Amino acid sequence: MKCLGLAILAISVAFAGGASAQQRFDGVKIKVLSTNSAYDLELQKFAHEFTEKTGAEVQFNLFGYAPTVQKVSVELLTRSNSYDVVYLGSEEFGRYASGNILEPLDGYIDVKSADVQDFIAPVLRLYSMDGKQYALPHFAATQIMYYRPDLLDKAGIKGPPQTWEEFRNDCALLTKAGIACTTLRGQPDTGENIWFWGQVLYGFGGSYFAKEPTDLTPTVNSPAALDALKWYTDTMTNFTLPGSASATFDDVVIAMQQGRIAMTVEGAPTAGRILDPELSKVVGKLGFALPPAGPSGRFPPFAGQAYVIPAASENKAAAAAFIQWATSADVMKRISLDSTFVAITRQSLWKDKEVLGKHDYNYGHGSFAATYAETLKGAPEWYYPRIPEFKEIGDRLGRALQEAVVGSKSPKAALDDAQADVEGIMKRAGYLK
Repeated sequence: MKCLGLAILAISVAFAGGASAQQRFDGVKIKVLSTNSAYDLELQKFAHEFTEKTGAEVQFNLFGYAPTVQKVSVELLTRSNSYDVVYLGSEEFGRYASGNILEPLDGYIDVKSADVQDFIAPVLRLYSMDGKQYALPHFAATQIMYYRPDLLDKAGIKGPPQTWEEFRNDCALLTKAGIACTTLRGQPDTGENIWFWGQVLYGFGGSYFAKEPTDLTPTVNSPAALDALKWYTDTMTNFTLPGSASATFDDVVIAMQQGRIAMTVEGAPTAGRILDPELSKVVGKLGFALPPAGPSGRFPPFAGQAYVIPAASENKAAAAAFIQWATSADVMKRISLDSTFVAITRQSLWKDKEVLGKHDYNYGHGSFAATYAETLKGAPEWYYPRIPEFKEIGDRLGRALQEAVVGSKSPKAALDDAQADVEGIMKRAGYLK
């Protein structure tokens, strides 16, 4: 609690003296580049209300996740002024937080009017660096276990697996019973297979570097990392649906939603889609649990999503006002009640009766909201190394994982080759001699 208080104090000091979201920006047009997620799609529907309050018109350009990440990279790295607000996942924050690429919110937003203390502090800290706050996150992500108690019972399994080894053993029992076990992320990308696999790596005792942040010698081919990849390769090869080697989170969600698998470990924010009453075949059939642990412990993924302001924007004050409005408790609650959005970043809404009434799925095998909240508590803020080069490193490792899964390389060869390439990345960046 002491650390949380200090974090909030530091944030409050940083925001002191900011402007109010009610400031007028008549004639200004704010251009937003983001994903076509539930949050953005709902926000777009009533952005006219922000225009009525402030005079600033809002234009959205929304794309799928991968195209958005690529477009944001081009916009930020070329210092383009085409957009005033862009999406940024926390895994890429370190890449852009230096070099005057992003505009800090300090001086634009007042801590009281923005109710900054209401944000979940660890998620807020994902977007802070050197005493400056660059975003108010609207999306708090981790992964939980989704499972079908009825199918596990048919295979003679009592309760969800607690460890990764149990997960694999349960898959064998399910397969023997003629039941499709799982699908996991296979698409090679920092935000896809690496976001899932990191928890397996840590659980088996591995790490990306020798000792962050003092010793950034890569350790991606350590014995522990090899054990983690062997587990992943075995599970993906023998117990997942066809095509899983390139499966995205969307493929995993649909497989669970349509009742094609017995269990998976996937993003907690996707529960709204998995249990969409208009599409889902598993409403009333799911249980929820913490993700499995490894010999070294349980390390659930942790990430945020937010809107940031490019330093090249010509409408920074209006953009900051938009971010404050777009992440306000009232707006976030409205979006959650009107859509499948559950990745709430405000503490007050996790206690809101209306929000819990819609999204606290509980079919007798664990409360979704309680599981989500408990998993967030145990998710490490350092899940993604906060260095600018990690996106490149994660993407390279993502390819190594896929190489092992499809059999083009052995797990050891895949990691040895990745280790050499990661060492090259770190040397070029000046971390290693």
